[in-house]
Amino acid sequence: MGEVYRARDTRLARNVAVKVLPEDFLEGEEGRARFEREAKALAALNHPNIAAVFSFEEIPGPSSSSSRHVLVMELLEGETLRDRLDSRPVRQKQAVDFALQIARGLSAAHEKGIVHRDLKPENVFVSRDGQIKILDFGLAKMVESLAPGDETSAPTASRHTEPGTVLGTPGYMSPEQVRGLSVDHRSDIFSFGAILYELLSGKRAFARPTPADTISAILKEDPPELSESGRKISPALDRIVRHCLEKDRENRFQSARDVAFNLSELPSPAVTSGLRLAASPAGNRRVLITAAALVGIAVLGLVGVVVLRRTPAGRTETGGSKRVAVLPFENLGSPEDDYFADGMADEVRAKLTTLPSLQVIARASSTPYRKTAKTPKQIAGELNTSYLLTATVRWEKAGGRSRVHVTPELVDVTRPDAPTSKWQQPFDAALTDMFQVQSDIASRVAGALGVALGAGEERRLSETPTRNLDAYDAFLKGEEVWRQLAVGDPSGVRRALGFYEQAVALDPGFAQAWARISWATSTLYLNSTPTPAVAERARAAAEKAVTLGPTMPEAYLALGNYQRLVLKNYERAIEEYNRGHRVAAATADLLIATALAEESLGQWESAVERFRQANRLDPRSVRTHLRLSEALLYLHRYPEAREASDKGLTVAPVNLPLIGIKAVTFLGEGNLEAARRTILSAAEKVEPTALVAKVANDSDLVWVLDQEQRALLLRLTPGAFDENRATWGVCLLQAAALEGDTEGVRKYAEIAANALEEQLRAAPEDAGRHVLRGLALAYMGRKEEAIREGERGAGLLPVTKDAAVGTYIQHQLARIYIVAGEPDKALDRLEPLLKIPYVLTPGWLKIDPNFDPLRKNPRFQKLVATAK
Repeated sequence: MGEVYRARDTRLARNVAVKVLPEDFLEGEEGRARFEREAKALAALNHPNIAAVFSFEEIPGPSSSSSRHVLVMELLEGETLRDRLDSRPVRQKQAVDFALQIARGLSAAHEKGIVHRDLKPENVFVSRDGQIKILDFGLAKMVESLAPGDETSAPTASRHTEPGTVLGTPGYMSPEQVRGLSVDHRSDIFSFGAILYELLSGKRAFARPTPADTISAILKEDPPELSESGRKISPALDRIVRHCLEKDRENRFQSARDVAFNLSELPSPAVTSGLRLAASPAGNRRVLITAAALVGIAVLGLVGVVVLRRTPAGRTETGGSKRVAVLPFENLGSPEDDYFADGMADEVRAKLTTLPSLQVIARASSTPYRKTAKTPKQIAGELNTSYLLTATVRWEKAGGRSRVHVTPELVDVTRPDAPTSKWQQPFDAALTDMFQVQSDIASRVAGALGVALGAGEERRLSETPTRNLDAYDAFLKGEEVWRQLAVGDPSGVRRALGFYEQAVALDPGFAQAWARISWATSTLYLNSTPTPAVAERARAAAEKAVTLGPTMPEAYLALGNYQRLVLKNYERAIEEYNRGHRVAAATADLLIATALAEESLGQWESAVERFRQANRLDPRSVRTHLRLSEALLYLHRYPEAREASDKGLTVAPVNLPLIGIKAVTFLGEGNLEAARRTILSAAEKVEPTALVAKVANDSDLVWVLDQEQRALLLRLTPGAFDENRATWGVCLLQAAALEGDTEGVRKYAEIAANALEEQLRAAPEDAGRHVLRGLALAYMGRKEEAIREGERGAGLLPVTKDAAVGTYIQHQLARIYIVAGEPDKALDRLEPLLKIPYVLTPGWLKIDPNFDPLRKNPRFQKLVATAK
């Protein structure tokens, strides 16, 4: 199609390839205009497996009155796939890797309506680092549209196409192309099948003595069995090849995305790319699934099993997906701009997370490496990742200017000798172009990692969260607060919520901010005083986020959290979380939320596996370790639960919830002294008031506090409990009861009962508040009313409806019966609790003073007799 020159683009300081088209190639204005339109379409194809077209230019010709037309293209160094095939055999693993890259490039082009029409090894380039580039994409269509005659013109038999003819190369043309029929993207799939056959066997699929014989074979014959090549070809690969080479295009794979999916489905070590569900054109989904694959899919769906492999550096990756960590971007400007640099990193991380073939380490695990002295190798080892994305950011605001200077670098830590820079590029842009810079960074990183970008993925990477910079600034400040707080801290949640509210006030179309408002409000409903207004705000904000950002996983996370935290509708919550999983790759937040809903449905083993998956994405996160240890605690797997707690405590040594979980593992074993030592170990590092308030409010562990700590608890005010007089009263009445302070018990029980009654006016269906009010009433001696309240709470949330919280409700109802003098009813509730996942065990019953009134009961004695 012309002569190609190596050239230098002096304007952008880069080397390029310039393809000079023949002088008679574009005769007439109409031909030039049509070719230019096609060239612009090609230039829009930004994909790592397609040779990029930068521009279509007209330059002076040999004479003063003539001109030449050139395509300015990406400069490639390496060899064509034809050269590779002719020089040496291609190993099966390498063949599948090449084929997968070709399929991804085809998929990206087909989604934009561009068909190659002359796909063959000569038009596939292998760069020196093994990356595939499809050449001359779309030029066949351009030439064909400009050629004289019609589609019935005979195809050329030459391996090198001639200008001005209908393009196609015998041996790689589809049957419909040979017949002169109209062709679509499925023609490329047939050509792809012929290439894959040759990659695997080393022989051409339809090689015959003459072009006519070759064309006849394409129309009437199947290629020889791959097994005849003497190479050991997997049956799954053979089926993929055969499916691509179906004579009737209706029977072939209906999209290149389906081809890529099936190649990805191949078992290790044949392929190095991760599993990925591919969406075909509507109404035409054909996926080749073997019986073994069906079994594998069923297992994946039930327990979330992840196939592991080893990277060159010894790290473990899932399904072949590349793992990358976006470290905190270094702020080179004023310290008060740290939040801005963090926001840049968060946005790039979020964009990369939407790519299914990437595993992106979550923010909570990446953030601790801000200004770290650790080497890239050490960081990569701790995060179990192969690539690190770092950057420096300077926000220049002097002299009325507002520009952002960002210099990102992608570091490859898989090399055995030393980390190397895989990609680096400085960006200098006005603040108003900041979002474009973020998108460009994410796209360039994806390209450097060889990640295929379909049309949907490109769109998501280019999405702008808001066009209002003040709104974005407020949102980033909210994120700064959110990332530093324990999500259960109501005062911190309210601070973050204030910034998010400011963001949507400035830009009502800011979907991310609406999602955060909903999540924060749902959290307040759960951990603070619930009101109908709070619940309605959580619902409205989540639905607003989904409306504004239907492809944004955070929106479905928010809507699922509303269903789970406010409405307690766990099946519906999982439906919303799954919608989030479908629009983007799995994130730690979505995995954790799904697992928590599964716990409530009694699906404990599935929840544990999801927590482990989240932990792989967020290995330095306190929250993932906390949730995993809690689930293992409920399953009575105490050594594993303590191991998870200890891993979390290495990241956050004074995290109170983790300390509490670890203490409770010892209580389950009946070891009160070990539990107290665990709590006391934190006393030197944690502010005593916070420690005592947290332990007292977690699983009713007032009785685990020692004498001095209980005395401190009795001196606390409601302020230590976020001004929640109900929580304060319940904790202090139990401390007073342990001290034998009858007057104190009556006083705090009355305070708690009244506060809970007020809260229940706003949330009458709150089971937890009903049983706690029942407990307070029992301590006040109001037996009938106490039992009625407790039983109402148990009826609102039975274990069959919520296997996580429902067990706690039953536990509290048993305590109400004990205080009210109904031991048999208490034992009726306790006995089933010992047979299902929950914290109570015979060992616990043996040491908990709340069960002292039952000590002489034969049924109780039989229960604790099984304790070790």
